[in-house]
Amino acid sequence: MSRLKALMSFFDEREIDFMIKVSREIESSKLDLPVFYAGSGGDVEHALILGDRLVFVDSHLPEVTLSEIRRKIIRIGGKILEEKRFGRLGKGGKHVLRFEFQGEVELTYYAEDVMRILERPPNELKEGCSVYFVKVPHPKEPNVKSLNSPELLSKALKLIVVGGYYLERECPICRVLDPNVLGFKRVASGYISALSIHKAEGNLYKKFKDVEDIEDLLRLDLSLCKLL
Repeated sequence: MSRLKALMSFFDEREIDFMIKVSREIESSKLDLPVFYAGSGGDVEHALILGDRLVFVDSHLPEVTLSEIRRKIIRIGGKILEEKRFGRLGKGGKHVLRFEFQGEVELTYYAEDVMRILERPPNELKEGCSVYFVKVPHPKEPNVKSLNSPELLSKALKLIVVGGYYLERECPICRVLDPNVLGFKRVASGYISALSIHKAEGNLYKKFKDVEDIEDLLRLDLSLCKLL
């Protein structure tokens, strides 16, 4: 909770209660796997309450995104310890930043389509993730699949280990079906800020079992939603 307290002044007042709930819930799980943030932009402050190993994926303007990440780290009072570039961004390469903020943090940034990452998870995600985080699922680039498409979302939800979490805004697991059918239980809801014109609550779901046919269930949920 010390990290959350250090970040309080950088959150919208309306989201503090929800951030406290999220932080407490995830801390209690004691999972030691990466946090996978899809469509991350430079949103360092929200990711930092979720874990120490962060995997950011966002194909939009890579160098601008990296500059924003650096600015955010410095703005919140963090200290960048090291940066390394491996390969070419957008062509399978990655940029790794190690920094100090209430403990050491490693942030790995990929400038890729999220679907490409999900189809071939990099080494950081080979064992899955403790948290999959999405705030605005709508793509910023042409020919990029929406993060709430059944094909993409099913792959992301399978990557979450049992006992792990899905944190979202505007990208609910389902709209008609009960999340329990998909192996998830909603454990918290509340306001979370985002650069979006849509009004939507944030939700935190905990995964309690793997569901093999989760893509079919997501497609069914989408079909049922369209009938309403």
